[in-house]
Amino acid sequence: MRLTALFFALALAACAPFPELDAVGPDRAAPPQLLPIDDLLAQAGAVTADPGPALAARAAGLKARATAIAATPPAP
Repeated sequence: MRLTALFFALALAACAPFPELDAVGPDRAAPPQLLPIDDLLAQAGAVTADPGPALAARAAGLKARATAIAATPPAP
């Protein structure tokens, strides 16, 4: 019963008219000028170091720790 009601609700929504997307917007001004990427990168600042190797080393350490914990017998 619920599936039938859902089907009819979706079918009804599919028949709804959609507004024209070209008519959307506050004004019809020209789009902004594109800036050269070099100027934008210079404003962004220094590039940070890649965190990948540090994360891989941390993951390897955690896996080794988990293996060591799994290998120890439980306390009585």
